[in-house]
Amino acid sequence: MSYLTRSLDPARLPVAQAVSAPRGGRALAGALAAAAGASGLLAWNLKMLLGRYDTLVYLLQDDHAVEMVRLRAALLMAAVALTAVAAVALVSWRASLSLVGAGLFAAGLLAGPLARAYLAPQGGLEESLIYRLRGFSAIGFIGGLFLLFLSLVPSILERPAGASEKAVSARVRRGIEILQRASTWRRRLALGAFAFLTASAVGLLVLQDFPNSSDENSYLTQARIFADGRLWIQAPPHPEFFLARSFIMDDAHGRFFAKAFPGWAAILSLGVLARVPWAVNPLLSAATLILAGWAGGRLLGRHGELAVIGIILVSPFFVLNAASYFNHPATALLITLFLAAVIRLSEGAGLVWAVAAGLATGSALWIRPGPALILTIPLALWLASRWVREGRWGRLAAAAAPVVAAVAGLAAYNRRMFGSIWRTGYSVYDPNDIRPGLDADHLAVTGWWLLKLCFWLAPGAVAGLWLLVCRRRWREWYRREPVLVLMLLSLACLALACLVFQNKGGNEYGPRYYYDGIAYLAILVSAGWMRAPEVLDRVVAPWKVRRGVALVLGCAAVLTLAGSVPFLMIHYHDKVSHNRDLFTSVERAGVSSALVFLATGSGRMPPGDLVRNPLDFRSGVVYARDLGRDADRSLAALFSDRPALMYAYDPQTRRSTLRPLDIGVTR
Repeated sequence: MSYLTRSLDPARLPVAQAVSAPRGGRALAGALAAAAGASGLLAWNLKMLLGRYDTLVYLLQDDHAVEMVRLRAALLMAAVALTAVAAVALVSWRASLSLVGAGLFAAGLLAGPLARAYLAPQGGLEESLIYRLRGFSAIGFIGGLFLLFLSLVPSILERPAGASEKAVSARVRRGIEILQRASTWRRRLALGAFAFLTASAVGLLVLQDFPNSSDENSYLTQARIFADGRLWIQAPPHPEFFLARSFIMDDAHGRFFAKAFPGWAAILSLGVLARVPWAVNPLLSAATLILAGWAGGRLLGRHGELAVIGIILVSPFFVLNAASYFNHPATALLITLFLAAVIRLSEGAGLVWAVAAGLATGSALWIRPGPALILTIPLALWLASRWVREGRWGRLAAAAAPVVAAVAGLAAYNRRMFGSIWRTGYSVYDPNDIRPGLDADHLAVTGWWLLKLCFWLAPGAVAGLWLLVCRRRWREWYRREPVLVLMLLSLACLALACLVFQNKGGNEYGPRYYYDGIAYLAILVSAGWMRAPEVLDRVVAPWKVRRGVALVLGCAAVLTLAGSVPFLMIHYHDKVSHNRDLFTSVERAGVSSALVFLATGSGRMPPGDLVRNPLDFRSGVVYARDLGRDADRSLAALFSDRPALMYAYDPQTRRSTLRPLDIGVTR
């Protein structure tokens, strides 16, 4: 019998019943061996890896041969260390987990100083490398602490709860009881108001009300176009100077507009008209939180609502995306509304909820059609099959009619904008933007996204998915809880779609392409952790499981609130400050009207992300690409009523210059 079984089971259950511990050790050993193999493979193909990243190409130069040797040696040493720890896992999973945690913690502390001392070029590390080192350090530091605590849990459970544990547990229980005693709508409104105020504060203070990516800027600009009563604006003269990422410059018809589907910009235009566009996503996210909690209560019972709300609200993944201008929060709200309608329909509700399900799906198709289809089709087919068997054709028609109308409306929009119902802004902007594939790059990026998801949620939270499916009889589970099974299938399909149709993203807040299903994820993770006593009943006494779950999730919450959240707030405030340095520099210069050429980007944003102009491309400050001295002078001649300036940013010193454009005549 393993140490895990002896330490957690004083009743000495038979060895045949305690098979989870050795399996856990073998699983940990397998994971570590895979990580060792990946580290060795990276060392073997280091030149090919570095060549994929423009900020690391300097290591391939001859004068950086020593740094290359050091980096390869570090990867090989990591592979050897991981192999040794994998061997230890076959003997003692706790010792192995402690070593992994200590290694991650040490790597998190030392990665930055060692990289600066032994890998940095003479001018210092480039800005994107600084950000990557920060992220790696945070994951190592917080993940290492969590794994170290996890390895200590069996020993903690062998001892009676101490005074501090009892005091914290009593206060948490008291807080939960207060929330549960409050009237339902008062509790939900209070939690929704807290989410709205938190997201608004993060958006205004941390993200500085700045669209921190080309996508966000395109949504906000298109919202302003819609608020002005137009579908597009007139393209400027010399459009080559004003080419902007995520926008379509239609030279043939003289049009300029965003490439994205129009649904989110249409919603955001309401905020533009009210002069509070920053408040739209926090408001939608607060509604998502309330709906997700309601759905959790319906599916998981009395404690489900607060469990789901807790998982979402503590997560920086939720707060930062809720504070952004991305279209994911709107999609997440509509998907959650669809789920709520499905739950009510499964309980026997009538036509109103069928219409709600159709409206939610149809509206999501106007924002993010791919994720909308993936996250709704399994549940929609399940409902439709029930209605067909029962002859409820009215409900089927009520749910299908809004979807058909939405598809027809989107087809008409595509025909109006692009000349064909089959063409979208994405295909016009770049037909090769997202290409299907299943190569090493796709697998590596997806693996990195899943690792980031573990960090952006509370540490260890995703383990709830394993607890959810462990020791399941799938047919019986589907008959008993079909909605949960189909939600899990939908999330799996979303992850598979993101694997095949890869988009690495840019300036974003976590693995945002998974955010559309955040309500599904929170409910399933909560269901898994609530099921822990059932999964471990043959190994650990139920009361120990409940205490262990409380300790693990409590540690995860503390590390998130005291570690992940402050780190991410500081990190993104700094990152946004440098990304918006162009506009800050212009404001500090005190010019209200100017033509500013971009010799470089700002922070980690290339020039195409920063060509952000008034709708008439004339009033106030106008931003343009730097296309060379002669071309710049020709454009400056068209803006002779204002000064022409040149902006440049150094990503190593993280400083910028804003100087007058040289418009003198060369001899």
